[in-house]
Amino acid sequence: MLRPRLSFLNHQLLQRTVVTQARVSITNDNKTEQQDQKNDNESSVSSNTPPRRPVTHQFTHQVTNQVPPLEYNDLYKTDLTLREFVTKENKGQIKDMGVELGTFHWLEQGQTANRYPPTLSQFDRYGQRIDEVHFHPVYHDLMQVGMRYGVHSVAWESLPGSTTSFNPHGHLQHTAGLYILTQVEAGVCCPLSMTYSGYPVLHRYLHCTSKKLTNSFPLDKILSRKYDSRCLPANIKTGLTIGMALTEKQGGSDVRANTTKAYCDNAEEKRYVLVGHKWFCSAPMSDGFLVLAQIHNDNNPKSSSTNIPSCFFVPRWLPNGERNPFYIQRLKDKLGNRSNASSEIEFNNTQGWLLGKEHDGVKVILEMINGTRLDSATSSAALMRQALVQATWHARHRKAFGQLLIDQPLMKQVLVDLLLESEAATALVMYLATLFDATYNNIHSNNTGEIVALARIATALAKFWICKRTPETTYEALECLGGAGYVEESMMPRIYREAPLNSIWEGSGNVICLDILRSMKKSPASLQAYLSFIHETKGSNKHLDAAVEHVEKHLLSKDLSVNMLERHARTLATQLALCLQGALLVRRLPPSVSDAFCASRLGPNRGSIFGDLPMNIDTDVLLKRLPF
Repeated sequence: MLRPRLSFLNHQLLQRTVVTQARVSITNDNKTEQQDQKNDNESSVSSNTPPRRPVTHQFTHQVTNQVPPLEYNDLYKTDLTLREFVTKENKGQIKDMGVELGTFHWLEQGQTANRYPPTLSQFDRYGQRIDEVHFHPVYHDLMQVGMRYGVHSVAWESLPGSTTSFNPHGHLQHTAGLYILTQVEAGVCCPLSMTYSGYPVLHRYLHCTSKKLTNSFPLDKILSRKYDSRCLPANIKTGLTIGMALTEKQGGSDVRANTTKAYCDNAEEKRYVLVGHKWFCSAPMSDGFLVLAQIHNDNNPKSSSTNIPSCFFVPRWLPNGERNPFYIQRLKDKLGNRSNASSEIEFNNTQGWLLGKEHDGVKVILEMINGTRLDSATSSAALMRQALVQATWHARHRKAFGQLLIDQPLMKQVLVDLLLESEAATALVMYLATLFDATYNNIHSNNTGEIVALARIATALAKFWICKRTPETTYEALECLGGAGYVEESMMPRIYREAPLNSIWEGSGNVICLDILRSMKKSPASLQAYLSFIHETKGSNKHLDAAVEHVEKHLLSKDLSVNMLERHARTLATQLALCLQGALLVRRLPPSVSDAFCASRLGPNRGSIFGDLPMNIDTDVLLKRLPF
């Protein structure tokens, strides 16, 4: 009786042991599986890579003739026009930036930043007003890499061992850096551009205000390459960014119609109290803003009726460490540029410090506007370039009617035409950056005045024309991909939605054209500097010579009335921009490029759509300049 009992107990014990071991084994397997899944998730967050070995044998068909993911494209090495201007001698970190940002990982970061737009928290959980904007982590990653390469600061950084001399190629390196970063994601370029453009204004005027303010807002932190996203007083942070808020609901680009009022609170410190609103304030999480407002004096109504705004600096935090009343009413639901927060704001007892003289705000802000207009043109040129990259990659790998698209004569025409548009845009913005370097650094001290005059009109022309051409260029590139370019998994919809933006920001097309006319009238030296630059290439290309002659004879005729000149301002701006691009390509790029550009844009047989090129253009030579 005892033996069967022991046998039964041993059998139960054995079963329990086996079950326990099995449970341990299953538990360990689950832990291993969970850890593998966790590692996969972490790796997908830290380093985006395309899916490996997707299944091509489906239940109903086999998937063939598909374009592989673009895993790497050196954004510096493959761009021949960029390399023409950014060389071994002046490149700084641009080559390294092109290598790092040309990966699938960073392109996917840009996609993610747009897929999850920022959100607004007006109040904390206790009902207290905070007005803070929250971004997806990848937005901060993109901001960090942009600031690490000094996109916002490199133009204003002092040379080693000097406290007065700027980097002699700083504006070129800034422009090239912005151009590369925009190809990955344009949204973060807005705060970086405003910081770059706002620094010289603050450097010129902020020291004339309150010492308390300058101590609490150290300008050297604007040049810091450390990104600090925290909403804290400026003197606590490791890096600062600058924004601006100019336009209002009733006026838009007509800033003289602004109604935001500024009441003097302390004349000695130039401190004012602002009351009003702004219809468009981009990057509202910046640490300080340049703002236009009308000075209002109850004791002297006459001084309040000039309708000429003044410029103020409005920090998010006051010198005493308290929040400055800065009420974000809502975030814009925009067509594109979705990773970047654009907002409507209100001022109520908000403190701002006067920059420059009273009623001199337009003059003060113009220095910042010139920088952001250069950046608008640069960002548009970058969108063209990335669209060309995507179209070329697709054409190199996709077959139709038994041939690769890149080998088909009509597709060659389209790609070459896109190439010409892109290279002319890139060349113009990079050349403009060298003019900015010469202007700020007196590289050519014997003719600085002429360079300033040329930069003034050329910047407006580039802003108008390049930004105008971008939507059409990006659409044509999208069409090269067909349906694959129309789905959100592709980056082409994001580029296409971004394309109209820069033509609207910092002055829409009509505003820029009128500004060009005012510049020609107010400063005849700007037009003369332009014509001198163009005439230096006379005899190099017959189509360019004929176009310049036509402009001088008909569009710049002194017989034209003011009304007629204004009516045809877009025609004039277009022809001036095309002649400027043609002359620049004649100077800097191979004849195969400049001849094709001038023949297709300025010649008698110019087409009205992409791919409609003159018959004598050697497309096979130009195809060698494509990125792939």
